[in-house]
Amino acid sequence: MVTVALPIPVVVTRHGCPFCGITRAKRPAMVAHIGRCWRNPTVRACKTCVHYTPPEDGPYPEHPGWPEDCEVGQTIGDRPNSHCPKWQSAAGDDPEDR
Repeated sequence: MVTVALPIPVVVTRHGCPFCGITRAKRPAMVAHIGRCWRNPTVRACKTCVHYTPPEDGPYPEHPGWPEDCEVGQTIGDRPNSHCPKWQSAAGDDPEDR
């Protein structure tokens, strides 16, 4: 008798962020992420602000391009700001008005 080793299908549950699309295996980790996600408007982070300027590539390969920036002078640095006092909704509505 010949035994054939076949893969066994496994169902895995992942939890996804509705704002940026990343996933986590554990629900509490995803809940924590959503509470600080830079694309979540309730966090009032740079990437959902009308003053945010995304990074741009340079005009030719040797040009380093332009980093992300804030039009009202907030420093973005390595991580965008959260709960910025100068934040204004890029979508035109304030999530806290709902």
